[in-house]
Amino acid sequence: MPEMDYEKLEAAINEKTKAIITVDLGGIVCDYEKVFEIVERKRSLFKPKESDGTKLGDLSSRIQKSLGRVAVVADSAHSLGASRLHKGVKRYCGDIADFTSFSFHAVKNFTTAEGGASTWLPIDDVDDSEIYKMFQLLSLHGQNKDALAKTKLGSWEYDIIGPWYKCNMTDIMAAIGLRQLDRYPGLLARRSEIIQKYDSTCDELGISHLIHHTDYMDSSNHLYLIRLPGYDVEQRNIFIEKMAENGVACNVHYKPLPMMTAYKKLGWDIADFPNSYDYYHNLVSLPLHTLLSDEDVEYVTAILKKVYKEMM
Repeated sequence: MPEMDYEKLEAAINEKTKAIITVDLGGIVCDYEKVFEIVERKRSLFKPKESDGTKLGDLSSRIQKSLGRVAVVADSAHSLGASRLHKGVKRYCGDIADFTSFSFHAVKNFTTAEGGASTWLPIDDVDDSEIYKMFQLLSLHGQNKDALAKTKLGSWEYDIIGPWYKCNMTDIMAAIGLRQLDRYPGLLARRSEIIQKYDSTCDELGISHLIHHTDYMDSSNHLYLIRLPGYDVEQRNIFIEKMAENGVACNVHYKPLPMMTAYKKLGWDIADFPNSYDYYHNLVSLPLHTLLSDEDVEYVTAILKKVYKEMM
């Protein structure tokens, strides 16, 4: 499983730590039960930040004080519809971590072309409406009135209470999303069918692959990741080129951030992240989307066998 090193996570927490951001890669749900056990063991180190006098600072401070521990924030961009046993109960993404974010970008299972959603679990002494309002402010330039509110008689005036972001979803995008919800169970099922065929081929070839379904976890089937045994980066890239020459476009999810120019300039060095590099160096993503027909999937698996055997 492409999960974090939980022992190193625990070792990294100190009195400055306010949140842990976990990533559900490819639709695989992290072991949040283990993460929560870690933050509970580190509770004595936690020091909530005092408010800086701003609305955001006040809300953040009250949330931290109420939790009394490091917050668990899930990057579930890939995993809408995924679930995992959590304390013996099946829980879906969005109902496990303290805060969860989803992406509805064009390449995701569930899409509104752009946009996303955030969820959170109830927090003592903090009203849900306060958190919701702050999300609205953060996503619309810190503007304290939306367009509809400003159209009411005498209500033209508004304020900008923070120099924040522009990432609100339009009503048109939301309408697309509502209809996507009707279709989503079927989309997940189709992805699962494709994965089963890929699994069979990879197992036959001895190629390791992401495990999407177990007795304790069900993925959202977002990405199909394989690792080519014995390959280095150059061989992996040749493999991708040969697949493309045969009409099968593959990808790599993902090149580690410390290898990117912007992060190198900030002083990051991939040598400090050996596990990330090891996972990346022979990684390939096979095509996985619901417009693939059974014939398309059979062709992908045939080309996979052909190219892999040619390069042995």
